[in-house]
Amino acid sequence: MKRTKQLTILLLILAVLCLAIVVATGVERHMDSISATSEEILALSADELTGISWTNGETSLNFTQTDGVWQDASDGEFPIDQDKMADLLAHFESVTASFIIEDVEDFTQYGLASPTGTVTLTTADGETVLELGDYSTMDSKRYVTLGTGTVYLIEDDPAEYLAEDRDELMRQDTIPDYDTLDSITVEGAASLAVEYRPDEELTYTDRYDYYLNQDGSFQALDTSKVTGLISTFDGLDRANYVSYTATDEDLAQWGLDAPAIQFTVTYTADDAQSSFVLAFGQDEDGNGYMRMDDSPIVYSVDEESYEEITATDYDALRPDEVLALNWDAVTSVDFTLDDTVYTLTHSGDTWTVNDTEVEFDEVSSAVDALAVSEFNSEEPAKKQEITFAVHLDNETWPTLTVALYQYDGESCLATLDGETLGLVDRSLAVDLTEAVNAITLGLE
Repeated sequence: MKRTKQLTILLLILAVLCLAIVVATGVERHMDSISATSEEILALSADELTGISWTNGETSLNFTQTDGVWQDASDGEFPIDQDKMADLLAHFESVTASFIIEDVEDFTQYGLASPTGTVTLTTADGETVLELGDYSTMDSKRYVTLGTGTVYLIEDDPAEYLAEDRDELMRQDTIPDYDTLDSITVEGAASLAVEYRPDEELTYTDRYDYYLNQDGSFQALDTSKVTGLISTFDGLDRANYVSYTATDEDLAQWGLDAPAIQFTVTYTADDAQSSFVLAFGQDEDGNGYMRMDDSPIVYSVDEESYEEITATDYDALRPDEVLALNWDAVTSVDFTLDDTVYTLTHSGDTWTVNDTEVEFDEVSSAVDALAVSEFNSEEPAKKQEITFAVHLDNETWPTLTVALYQYDGESCLATLDGETLGLVDRSLAVDLTEAVNAITLGLE
C-alpha cells in the first residue's frame, strides 16, 4: 500500500515536469526573434510614386500624381502645394529600422493587430503598405510592419509628417520674399503711387527711402509703415479660404469684381523684378475678402484687418515725426517764445547763444520727440505757443520752420513751413519750451 502511494506521487511529479517542459517548449517556439540593426526597410523616391494615401486616426486622404503634378484623388481642382507634397514624400525615400523583430505571431503587443494607421505608397510595380503600430516604451519609437510577419522599430516616424487635413497641403497665395520693395500702387478707396527712391534728394533729410509721387511732387513716407503694409498682407490668415474655384459670379458676390481697394506691388528678388496684385472687397453683409492676382482662391479677411487695409492712404503711411533732422547739418536754430527770438548757433560740437556756450542735448531731444498723433489740415485758430526755424547747410532746403499752436488741453496744432501737419501731444510742446527756457534764462 505504501509502495503504491509512493508510485502515485512519482507519477504526479513526472506529469508536472512533462507539462512544464511542454509549456517551456511552446514559449520558446513562439518567442520573437529581436535583433538590433540599422537597416533600410523602405526606399521609394518621389519620381517613382504615382500615388500615396493614408489613414491615421480619423484622417483618410488619397493623392495621385500625373505628369509630375500631385492632385487630390477625389477632387482634381483642389490646389495642392507641390513643394509641401515633395517635402512629405522625401520622408519615404529612406525609412530605416533600429530594431528588427522577426517570427512575430502576436502583433497585439506592438499595436499592429489593429494598426493605428496605414500608409499606402503606389508605384508602377504595385503597392507598398506601411502599417503603423504603437510606440516602444523604452525610446518612444514607432513599431511598423510591411505585412511580411516582421516588425520594425523605425528611427523616423512618418506619422509626424502626415497631414491631418488636406488643407495642410493646400497651395496658398503667399507674399513672395523680396530684396527690394520697388513700388506700391493703390487704387480704389485711395489713389496712391508709392515709390522707392533711396538715393535721390527729394527732401531735407536722408532718413526716408519711400515717397508718395503726386504728379512729380514727392512727399516722404515712413519706411516702417510702407514695409509694414506688406507684412500686414503677409500675416493675413490664408487658412480661412471661402473658395478655391471662384467664378465671376462668386467674385461679384464678394465685391471683388470691383474691389474696394487694390494694391499692385512691384519688387525685386535675385536681380529680377516681378509684381503681384491684391484685391479686397466686401459682400452685402460687410464681410471682407481678398484675392491675389487671378487666383481662383478667395480668402476671408477678419474685420479689423480689412478696416486697417482699406484705410490705407497718405496719412497712414506718412512719418509721425514733425522733423527728422541730422543735427550735424544744422547751422543754427531761432526759437520764438513770447515774441522773443533766441538764436542758438552750431559750430563743430558746440552750441552757443550770444557767444555763450550752452548745453543743447535737452533741446535737440525735445525737438526730435515732436510727433503727430493725429494728422489733419485745420488752420491754426488759437495763440502760437512756440515756433522755431531750423537753418540747414543745404542749398535746396535752407530753412525749416515749425510752429506749435494752442488747440485744446491735451494737444497743440503743428505746422511745418506754413502747412498743417496735425495734432501733437501738448506735453511735448511743454517739454520743448522748458528745455529752451532752461538755456536762455538770464540771457536777455
